[in-house]
Amino acid sequence: MANQVKINFNKKHEGLLLSQSSETNISFKGEGFEPYELFLGGYASCLHATFLGIARKKRIEFTDVNYDVYATKREEVPTTLNYIKTTCTFTGVKEEKQKAIIKSMDLAEKYCSISALINMVATMEFEYIFK
Repeated sequence: MANQVKINFNKKHEGLLLSQSSETNISFKGEGFEPYELFLGGYASCLHATFLGIARKKRIEFTDVNYDVYATKREEVPTTLNYIKTTCTFTGVKEEKQKAIIKSMDLAEKYCSISALINMVATMEFEYIFK
């Protein structure tokens, strides 16, 4: 499976990230996503896609899930991530299914390829909120 993106930067170093399906602005001055924001968005998207596959197989129902991803980087060069906290807020989950949601998310964290990559350099923490 292959993925491809293109990025065009102008002389002000403002960029446009292009893929087959979409586009978004990249900026170092607040005019678009910063590189680590894109990375964290990709991580949360990968985690969700993996979780969704597991939840469907287990027939676990929920209405919505929101991911709040907080990350810090090392001071030393290279300034890789050293900590990520992912808060997952679920709505529409029956109380008796909450443990199954957490177990499914644990599996998703294990099988999400971007999560596995992050685990090589950073401490990861999860928090679950059910509304």
